[in-house]
Amino acid sequence: MIILITNTENNHEKSLIALLLLSGCASQGVDRDDQGHIIKHYYATVESIEKVKLSSEIGTGTGIMVGAGIGLAEDLDGNTEDMISGAIAGALIGGLFTALFEGGNTAYQYTLNDVDNGEFIVIQKKKLPKSTRCVRVKTGNKVKLEATNDSFCLNINNTKS
Repeated sequence: MIILITNTENNHEKSLIALLLLSGCASQGVDRDDQGHIIKHYYATVESIEKVKLSSEIGTGTGIMVGAGIGLAEDLDGNTEDMISGAIAGALIGGLFTALFEGGNTAYQYTLNDVDNGEFIVIQKKKLPKSTRCVRVKTGNKVKLEATNDSFCLNINNTKS
């Protein structure tokens, strides 16, 4: 990523240059997580969609403890107050980074049915429309669901007893 700031009085020009350079960093290529994995696509009917809450790593305190340790270590050469304030600041930053890394705690549990796999569950953060009755399932390193036309699932429904 390259950020270019020109010596000009026009702030819009600076913003445009930075935006163009940053947008060049994004690509629409193949998902990096899929390299070295067998990828399969198939269709499944949606039996139910339920909103669920994901557990959080913040409760375990790992990010907070690491942040506090780093903050404390940074101020070891200071007095006790510096060490305490460094530990508190580090804990806050560690907890913040953990929360940012995790994202929201809301996800969706999809109960799906497929002729080959039977009934199975996929949990993902992406919300599909409630009217979704058929999904394209992509399995690789991760499982991804994509709403699709119901006609792709007609064969599934016709083979059920």
